[in-house]
Amino acid sequence: MEDKLLSYERDGRDAYGENNKAKRKAIPRFKAQSNRQGRHASNIVVAQMSGDETVDEEAGLLEADRKARRPAKRKIPDMALGDYLKRKNKI
Repeated sequence: MEDKLLSYERDGRDAYGENNKAKRKAIPRFKAQSNRQGRHASNIVVAQMSGDETVDEEAGLLEADRKARRPAKRKIPDMALGDYLKRKNKI
């Protein structure tokens, strides 16, 4: 019984709503899409810059750089098996 309780605490289940095989393709896809969006935003800001660097252009460049480094979507960790089963009303 103690092993079962430890299993409920330590084991994880994907509660995002997709099957566990979909993660294999979905996570690299959204990471690539997020990186593409960041590069696109940076390219737009760089294209709009004039020859002389003004404070507004520099602020826009820093903002685009910040967005490019932070992904638009984050990975969600798996839920503990005990919490997952409680949510499904199976315990």
